[in-house]
Amino acid sequence: MLYSKSDFWGGKMKKYNKFIEKLFWTMIIVNPFLDALTGIYKTFFEKKGALISISPSLVVRLVFLSLLVIYLFTSKNKKAIFTLIPIGIAGVASVGVEILLKMEFSIIQDAMYIARFAYNIVMLFCWYSIFSILGYDKKTLIKKLNRLLAWTLIIIGLNVVIGQITGTGNFTYADRFGLRGSMGYYYAGNDITAVLMLLPPVVASGYIKMAMNKKREDRKEQYLLLIAASLSIVTNALIGTKTSFLSLFITAGVLILYSLFILIKEKNSAYLLRVLAIIVVAIVLSGIIIGSEALFKNIILKLGSLDPSKDPSFLSKIAESLSTTDRIAQKEGISTAILSGRQAKLKEAFVEFKNAGPLAWVFGIGRGSQEGIIEMDIPEVLVYYGLFGFVFMLWIYLAVGIKTIINLFKKFSFEMLMVATSLGLCVGYMVIAGHVLFSVTAGYYFTMMFAYAQILALDQDISDLDSKIPFPIKKV
Repeated sequence: MLYSKSDFWGGKMKKYNKFIEKLFWTMIIVNPFLDALTGIYKTFFEKKGALISISPSLVVRLVFLSLLVIYLFTSKNKKAIFTLIPIGIAGVASVGVEILLKMEFSIIQDAMYIARFAYNIVMLFCWYSIFSILGYDKKTLIKKLNRLLAWTLIIIGLNVVIGQITGTGNFTYADRFGLRGSMGYYYAGNDITAVLMLLPPVVASGYIKMAMNKKREDRKEQYLLLIAASLSIVTNALIGTKTSFLSLFITAGVLILYSLFILIKEKNSAYLLRVLAIIVVAIVLSGIIIGSEALFKNIILKLGSLDPSKDPSFLSKIAESLSTTDRIAQKEGISTAILSGRQAKLKEAFVEFKNAGPLAWVFGIGRGSQEGIIEMDIPEVLVYYGLFGFVFMLWIYLAVGIKTIINLFKKFSFEMLMVATSLGLCVGYMVIAGHVLFSVTAGYYFTMMFAYAQILALDQDISDLDSKIPFPIKKV
């Protein structure tokens, strides 16, 4: 039998797409290791004062992005293609403004920043597309995702905890108020904070629902989710950012309030008991960390190679992080305490944007023209990419966000409530602090949560999940 060229390339593309689908799952668990690799590279190998920072993990992610873009084109995902094209235009147009206005700019910074944003848009479509063709039923897919997210939290937690115990990790903050917080071997504390804002509500709800079923075959899975949820409390407290503490309090508040509601309405204490189990295990883990830290420091002290005053303990780091926000508010005002001075950077960038004229208002002044970022995602899109970018880069997030809210009320469940909590926390974070839409770390999980919420809203068949992504043109 003779085969045409189209049959040959069709077969090749099918094999390629199968490869991408397998790689997709691998990247979920590899992702936290890549962030740790970035921290290690920047700490020990990157030259100080380097103009361009290209870590090995960034190269891996750029290759992954390229493979996924090819996947979307070969699978003829028209929604993704027609969403990405205007984003590319926004990036090119912002560079055009920089050239026309004779600004000093870095084309590499421009390219890297729009690539980061595009990475997360690509991920959004890939989550929906790949989940819909894997052949899992709803229950199995959610169970698999919960397991992978739990391992992600454990990997991140161990990274931070080991750095704290051994005294070899990085401080989260190093500013005029001193060294505080502990983020292990990670380099970007804000990016990791966003991940630790997104995943714990989902993993905690996964544990509670699984524990309610009381199936013996799920016992190991329950313990995994329980440890991950509890360890995330410790990790958030150690990292010590304002938003990490805020996410802890809000997540705990939602869990406790829902548990009390069920207790009062149904006279059922099972939810509350599971929430208490998470807290108790977090306390036990804290005790283990404190003991391990004391033992390690005692051994090192005997070797005479450690100055305890330069390596604050587990409890003192958490206490210092909690007290510093109050000190900043008293000395520099509540807005600086909340926004960490970002309001000054926003004002400066917006004045430049306003003075640049109509062309810049439409297409922005570009990322490459700025010495540093504003660190507030929504204002960054407007200032760097103008009104054109603001509309064509953000509409997809607004659309899937509205759909998630509608699904929350139409298909309300405990799991939907916790996913909505996760997304709500992250949306608030990206408005005041950034590090989501342009972060390949946080954005990766942020986009996953939209697909996760949509899966929960479906009955059983998830084969048409990709059709649930909103799009303004019905025929696409």
